[in-house]
Amino acid sequence: MAKYEEVFEDTQDLFTGLIATAGLNHVNIAILADNKAKEIFKLNKANALLKFRSGDDVIIVLNEKIFEQLTPEQQVIVAEESLAGISYDSENDKLEIKKPDFMAYTGVLRKYSYEIIDVVRESVKTLYHAEKQAEDEAKNAKTSGKKQFS
Repeated sequence: MAKYEEVFEDTQDLFTGLIATAGLNHVNIAILADNKAKEIFKLNKANALLKFRSGDDVIIVLNEKIFEQLTPEQQVIVAEESLAGISYDSENDKLEIKKPDFMAYTGVLRKYSYEIIDVVRESVKTLYHAEKQAEDEAKNAKTSGKKQFS
């Protein structure tokens, strides 16, 4: 079973500053440590019961033992990445936790670089979008070509 602890003050201060910079001050984000966690961080959206009991909207569980061994620049990157999946839709008053939108194999990333892979992925998205648009246009042309009977 996980052993949750409060994070060190300097870690909390780092996250507090980045939460403010990200414009997430209105979201109650708790940072807890689990030094046996297999991932450097994990986002957890609070269910209604937990939110009622604790007031927290999101709990970030951080392996602080590993986190503390990173350089200060690397710590900022990890902290920003942990917050990047949190968004708040103010129009619908809804908190969302999004999955990462970029995943790649390390070998491919090293071979081609992020910039090249990003261009390829954007090209693929554009091609899928164009194909869907062509299908929609063909579908609309087909339905508008049918005679309407009254």
